[in-house]
Order: sequence, then structure tokens, then C-alpha cells
Amino acid sequence: MRITNMLPDVQYQMQQSQQALATATEQVSTGLRVNQLSDDPAASANMVVSLASSASVDQYTSNVSYLLPQLQTADSAISSVITSLNSAITQGTEGANGSENTQDKQSIATQVESILSSVISQANTSYQGVHIFGGSETSRPPFVAASTTYTSAQGSAVSPLATTTALTAGSTTTISDATTGETMTFKASAGDTVATLQTAIASAVSAGTLSAGTSATINAAGQLSIGTNNSSNGIVVSSDDAALGTMTAASGTAVANAYAYVGNSSVNSVQVGDSMSVATNLPGNQLFTSGANVIGSLSNLITALQSGNTTQIGTATTAVNTALNYVSQQRVTLDNSISKLDSQESYLSQEKVTLTTQQTALVGVNLADAATNLSQAQLDNSAVLAAAAKVMPQTLLQYLQG
Repeated sequence: MRITNMLPDVQYQMQQSQQALATATEQVSTGLRVNQLSDDPAASANMVVSLASSASVDQYTSNVSYLLPQLQTADSAISSVITSLNSAITQGTEGANGSENTQDKQSIATQVESILSSVISQANTSYQGVHIFGGSETSRPPFVAASTTYTSAQGSAVSPLATTTALTAGSTTTISDATTGETMTFKASAGDTVATLQTAIASAVSAGTLSAGTSATINAAGQLSIGTNNSSNGIVVSSDDAALGTMTAASGTAVANAYAYVGNSSVNSVQVGDSMSVATNLPGNQLFTSGANVIGSLSNLITALQSGNTTQIGTATTAVNTALNYVSQQRVTLDNSISKLDSQESYLSQEKVTLTTQQTALVGVNLADAATNLSQAQLDNSAVLAAAAKVMPQTLLQYLQG
């Protein structure tokens, strides 16, 4: 009985030795102390929490990595606009000093036109295909050269439009005004007609959203014509209404140095921390047409230089200077966002290191110790197997003989 009872003991020792060897081998190969929940339930639970935190940090880091160069691109564009406005002030001051003749003033006006074109180019800056000054409308340039008249392509001699023509419910027609810097948006409801749109445009004029003289009429070709009776006021029109068709600018109606904003006022934001989000943009209307109206002030300076009136040139130059100060103030908001992102990027980098260290402490293994443990486990396993080789054949033979 004593001899046969040795078999379970030997088998148990062999199993324990092999398990210890397998564990030591796994720890060396993976570098982890905890490879399954049963290895250390408490550490495994804490690891789940830590890994979730790491995932959040990785997402925030990705957001910062994308957003920071976008805001830096916007800041660079605004810096260029500030340089352009300073140049325009210099040109305007020169034109207003009374010593320039008419030809000189015309030449200066041409230079300011070039400055305005540069400002528009910066206002339409994009980063990786995203127009950064368009609000949430990022797929197209936010500033478009304006025209006085836009005509729909739907009306024809075969199917002319009329004031009673029904509009498509849910369709949207927008009119952006270069002079006011605002946009009228009309969304058609069931039962609305061309006359309803005409009334909405008249109301927008009364409210100051659209410039005085802006109206919608049915022309001789049966087309809807939206325009203004003031040749210095520019508008941009768009519509997805099937009844109206595509709105196109009438040839020859472009207004020199007039640009309308076709973006929107949305300020986008991105989460870059558990309790931190950062604005990703400055809407172009807020930056370039609201307040001191950067584009409008440059356009007025061009007009004043072309007229040759020294007083008007001086007044327009002062307006450009006011616009410069306004843009500089707006830039502060953007710079604050960039500063926040720089700080958050450093914090997230350190947080990643902290979490990695924490995870290593929870489930990691000291490789030197693991190698020592493996070597010892191999020796122990060899000893157990050697002992078993001596004991098990003898006990089996004795058992059979007995």
C-alpha cells in the first residue's frame, strides 16, 4: 500500500513542476506576469481601467495632433492678413497726403486691389482639403466673388416660372450679401411658392440682412432673377430647389472688389481631454466681414483711391486701421487655443508614460528575475522527472509482482 500510494504523489509533483515551468516560460516570452485573469484577478481588473484610460489618452493625442497644425495654419493665414492690412494702411496714408496726383492714386488703388486679393486668398485657406474659415461648411471656399444678378436655369419658353409656381418642400435657397456680410436662408415649406420666396427676400431687406434694392422677379424668359439695383452691392445665390433649378450669375454683372461669405457661423470644437474641448476655427464672417469688416474696408479704400478724394481716402484708411486692430484682437482667441493645445500635448505625453508605467507595474515582469525563475523551473522539472523515472518503474513492477 505504501508503494502504490507513491504514484499519485509523483504525478502531482510532475504536474506542479510542469505548470511552474510553463508559467516561467510564458512570463519570459511575453514579458508579463499576468497573462490571464486567474493569474491575478485584482491586477487584471485594474489593468482594464488603465487600458481604458490609455485609449482615451490616445484619442485625445490624435485629436491634438490633427488640430494643432490646422490652427497653426489658420494663425499663419491671419498673420499674413495683418501684414496685408499694414501694407494697405501705408498705401492709403500715401494716397491721402495730398501730394499724389490722380494717376498716382489710381496706381495705389491697383496695389490695394492686389492686397485685397491676397486677403481673400488667405481667407480661403484650406488645410488637408478643409477650408478653415468656413464654419462647418468646409468643403468649398467661404469667400466668393459677388455679382449683382443671379438667374435660375429652370425657367424657359416651354415651362416658364410664375409667382404661383410651387417650390419643393424642404429645399433651401440662400442669398449671401457682400455689403452686409450676412446671409439670408429660406427653407421652403409645403405650399410655398415663388411669391413666398419673394416676400422672404423683401423681409430680409427690411431687416438689413440683404442690401436695399435686392429683389426677386420673373424675367422675360420665365426665369427667377435675384439681384440688386445697386451696382456696387454684390450677392451670391444658391438653391437646391428643383422647381427653380441651379442659380447662375448673369454674365457681366460681377462687382469689382466685392466678395460674399458663403460659409456659416458655426464654431467647431474637439475634445482633447476628459474635461477640455478646444475651438477648432474662427468663422470667416466673424473674422473678415463682421465688426470692422476687413474686406469691406479694403474695398472702400480702393473706391476712395479711385475717386481721388483725399478726405475719403483718409477716412477709408482709418477704417482699415480699425479693421487691423479688430483682426489682431480676434487672433488672440486663436493663439489661446494653440497655447492650450501645446500644453495639453505635453500633459498627454506625460500621462501616456505614467499609464504605461502603471500597466507595467500591474502585469509586467522583471525579465532578469523571470529568466532566473525559468532556469530554476527547468532545473526543478528535470529533478522531478529524474526522480519519477526511478520511482515509477519500480513501483509498477512491484505492484504487478504483488
